Amino acid sequence: MTDTITNPPFIGINNFRDVGRLPRMKEGMLLRSGRLDKATAEDTQLMVDKYGLKTVIDLRTKTEHLRSRDFEVQCERRWDTVKINFIGRKFELNLLKQLRWWQALWFIILILFRQRMAAIRIIGKNVMSPRGLAELSKDSLRFCQDEILQALEVYISPQVYPVLVHCTQGKDRSGLIIMLVLFVLHIPLDLIKADYVLSNEGLEQVRASMMIEVLEIGMDEKYTQAPEEVVDEVWSFLEDGGGVDAYLDEIGFGESKRQKLRELLLEYN
Repeated sequence: MTDTITNPPFIGINNFRDVGRLPRMKEGMLLRSGRLDKATAEDTQLMVDKYGLKTVIDLRTKTEHLRSRDFEVQCERRWDTVKINFIGRKFELNLLKQLRWWQALWFIILILFRQRMAAIRIIGKNVMSPRGLAELSKDSLRFCQDEILQALEVYISPQVYPVLVHCTQGKDRSGLIIMLVLFVLHIPLDLIKADYVLSNEGLEQVRASMMIEVLEIGMDEKYTQAPEEVVDEVWSFLEDGGGVDAYLDEIGFGESKRQKLRELLLEYN
């Protein structure tokens, strides 16, 4: 699996890989990476020439988008971009509810004074960091259902392929969406975990800058990792709720959509 990570030949894109190199899948259709805003002109040209990229699913927040506006303008005509604010209002409210009253008050004051990063640090330190990666993934399944459905529905349109999904590092939000797609495709769990942990290698070149970013928002080193236990925890959580199909039925991604996904991404059913 390690040869599926492609940092070179890209210069400014990290954690890129073609998930379609897993057994039974069509290559060149399901792509994933970290953020694209540091991509060079050569990187974007290669993405079009070699991979034929047609659609990008960007799962970042509005704050993250502000930092990449110049790149987005540059690439408007290279591929279509679907922006999904994955960390939506329901998820944010769930985090806020877990703050103590004085932490919540201080958070609101900081927001009012436009000190957004300091406000985020309160949530990062007091809520997100203690919960851990697996629990935050479960929270996403509970409170980001509209956003998950929106992302999954991109994949059932034949004209959008090849599709690349990314967030900031291409590890957590993107990892969860890819995980759900692979569950639908009935890819063996050990192969799903093998793909998930490749982010450890794919992000090695930017590990130091990742540490700065996670510390800035009140979190710690474990949030720079992609342990396979997250896949096990997500799978168990879905199984406890009746299984992947039951969860997807509940959010609106029913069997006809799942079958369409299999037809588009599998060599054979």
